[in-house]
Amino acid sequence: MLTPRTWLLLAWIVVGASVLVAHVNVVWQVLSTKRPKDGGRRWLALVPPMALFYAAQDRRWGSLVVWVGALALYVVLRLAEW
Repeated sequence: MLTPRTWLLLAWIVVGASVLVAHVNVVWQVLSTKRPKDGGRRWLALVPPMALFYAAQDRRWGSLVVWVGALALYVVLRLAEW
């Protein structure tokens, strides 16, 4: 039988992995843009806040919402520990 803390740990793992996958997806979309508007600095998208900036600049709202939603859920789960 799993305790509530074990369920919380499993939720952290699943949501943390989804944050990682969402970030990789956003970076892939940003780097695969055919006409970069900023010259070639799109590799800065590897840094999470910059990935959000470039995704918003490219109007990739779906990926942006998934990334932010997964991160928000992760933060909520971390706060649930207290």
